[in-house]
Amino acid sequence: MTESPFRASASVSASGRASRRGPFRTIFMLAAALVVAGCASGEPVEPGGIADPYESTNRGIHEFNKGLDTVLLRPASQLYDIAMPGLGDLLLTNAVNFLRMPMNFINHTAQGEFEQAGADVLRTGINLVMGLGVLDPATEFGLPQVETDIGETLYVWGVAEGPYVEIPVFGPASARDGFGRVAEIVLDPFGFFTGYEGLVTARRALAVGNLARIRAENANVIDQALYESEDSYVTTRAGYIQYRRRQLAGGATEESLTDVFAD
Repeated sequence: MTESPFRASASVSASGRASRRGPFRTIFMLAAALVVAGCASGEPVEPGGIADPYESTNRGIHEFNKGLDTVLLRPASQLYDIAMPGLGDLLLTNAVNFLRMPMNFINHTAQGEFEQAGADVLRTGINLVMGLGVLDPATEFGLPQVETDIGETLYVWGVAEGPYVEIPVFGPASARDGFGRVAEIVLDPFGFFTGYEGLVTARRALAVGNLARIRAENANVIDQALYESEDSYVTTRAGYIQYRRRQLAGGATEESLTDVFAD
């Protein structure tokens, strides 16, 4: 699966999940609600609108991220595209997907997707025993990778999107998704193994390689947004919000986007 150029990990449809609730709903919903409420401006958002009360700050961070892409990420992705053979790219993708499985299980359980959570466990076992974490025999057995994240879990629980934010290094997000990204870093079960130096080094290498891979796979879209559009900030903001809303709605939304804080 190719990740969105506006988000590092893809997510499957959340349509029809809003009525189901996970066992950890109260704690996370309260925390996320506090984050979103703390970022709220108090102005109503029209249907399809983008709340961006901190545009000035966001633009400064966007320029930093764009500069980082220019001097580091874009060249690294071009090098990755040249240096990594098809097999190497596939093994990296499988390894990253394998490491994502615990968080997928946690989120699917929290969303009430218990059947899919069970499939996550089976995938992990099959790919560990038969694929050593870098091959994907589970997909051949009818258990494909189904991505999700804490941002989607919060959406299912009814937490509001909140205002648009640009996060240094991590890029565009809503307040809800930004909280989700930080929470995933904290809650990732593999993070408990940080005392093992070899594993830490391997995970960091995988993270860097995966970032270069995602950038390479979406080079055309990202280059158009950052370097060929009249206003790269507006293009990135609209692209991310539109993509994320469509993704969470199961690809069904056709709403137009307006910036309710525009002049």
